[in-house]
Amino acid sequence: MLQRLRGDWSGRGQVLLKTKSTQTGSRRDIWRLTPDAGSLLEEKKKADDKGAVRIVDLALWFGRNLDIDSVTPNAVGGLDGSVHDIDRLIFWFKQKFGLPAGDLVGTLYSDDVPAEYRETQFEAEPVGEDTLELLGSLPPAPTVGMNLGELVVLLEQSLEKGGYQLPPGLVRRVLTAWLRGDIVILVGQPGTGKTLFATLLAGEMASLLQLDSPITVAVRADFDETEFIGYERLDGTPELRQFAQDVLMTENPLEAKIVVLEEFNLAAIETYLASVLVATQEQTRQIQLPGGTTGKLPVDTFVLATCNSFRDEPETRMRISSPTKRRSTIITMPNVLGDRFDEDPGNAVLSLVSGLVGVESNRVAKRQADSRPSQFDSLRGAALTTVKTLDDLSDGVKKHLVDVSGAILGTSTGRSWFTMGLLRDVVLAITHADRSESAELLALGEAVADKLIHQVRGTHSDIEELREVCANLPNAGEIATMIDRMMDGPSDELLPLL
Repeated sequence: MLQRLRGDWSGRGQVLLKTKSTQTGSRRDIWRLTPDAGSLLEEKKKADDKGAVRIVDLALWFGRNLDIDSVTPNAVGGLDGSVHDIDRLIFWFKQKFGLPAGDLVGTLYSDDVPAEYRETQFEAEPVGEDTLELLGSLPPAPTVGMNLGELVVLLEQSLEKGGYQLPPGLVRRVLTAWLRGDIVILVGQPGTGKTLFATLLAGEMASLLQLDSPITVAVRADFDETEFIGYERLDGTPELRQFAQDVLMTENPLEAKIVVLEEFNLAAIETYLASVLVATQEQTRQIQLPGGTTGKLPVDTFVLATCNSFRDEPETRMRISSPTKRRSTIITMPNVLGDRFDEDPGNAVLSLVSGLVGVESNRVAKRQADSRPSQFDSLRGAALTTVKTLDDLSDGVKKHLVDVSGAILGTSTGRSWFTMGLLRDVVLAITHADRSESAELLALGEAVADKLIHQVRGTHSDIEELREVCANLPNAGEIATMIDRMMDGPSDELLPLL
């Protein structure tokens, strides 16, 4: 349970404290328990309807191959043969694992020893592998107590409750792909919600199904297998990355593992993911690790990757090879803003404004409620509370926002790049302005110049209407100059300013 709570409690100063290792060459984090960790987590354990874990059971498992008579007297507290073997084993276990730690014993862990445990002496030889297989040497995976449809409904409700504009059927498509063993790739324009969806879905699944915290890996242009899995140091010792430690070397290989790969195709996929792609097709699912060790890819390793299309960004993105496509389900994220505009051009944008502000306001409020506000959250909160409904904005800025959005979404190229993410940025820029029409119009005009103009592409005709609707904004001259520079080329194609 403590392993799964690392992401939830890290940084709060409660239960778990995280520090960086001071050892040269080590990138691993050091985790420590606070003195009151047990009492803080006891209520959660009760809510999960689980009692305290008996220390004797842990000692029997971890000491299953230990000859207690061969252990040095110091390791068993000087207890001799007149004391029951199980008491010496418990003392050995506590010393080895540093118990008692804080208030864990008596809250999460129990010192109780059932009477029947003392009625049987230890065997002379360790339990054989065949017996361990019968007993179940691998920790059993928690079962999913619902069908696929019920799980989809719960996940969709959780995502929508958090303010995410969820495309119909997306959650089920992802889960179905995972169940058949595919990597799921989300492709789309920046701002279509790929990263947000991946993060929210992974987090909700981990919370709902009591999984380990999702692993997020940010891919870079020079990313390779040493960055993803690990490498062997000069002294021969392996340096394993988080994916190798938490997935390939996990102590719970039957449990599902969720891995989010951000900017999946900034590097050539095969340079860092080749071993995983091969393992997905092999029955043993084994992967050779640095240092001569072998890891195993759990069956339920759910990979969710985000990427931008090579066609849209050929300068920075890599093509995805046919073998990778064969092992993947590739889902194009729809432009929710464009779809809504097609359905109701006059009201689509304004109907989203209060929701976008509300989501941002809730994020700030949650950080404050968790006693984790950032330094500038007080400024964010003060501005966000001034726009609770659409009526809090001036009529002038609402009209110009509709006109600007319509001028962009009315073109095929504009519809391809003007997404919910960009609309959110524009709306928040207006929200942080003073509550006067002149200040709000200036904020809108600056957002057009700072955010939107740089996204425009296509031909001269794709920007003419935008120039017209911006003519009455306070910084119309700045916008017009930028548009003139974009149109100042030998052909009809718009030139990028950057």
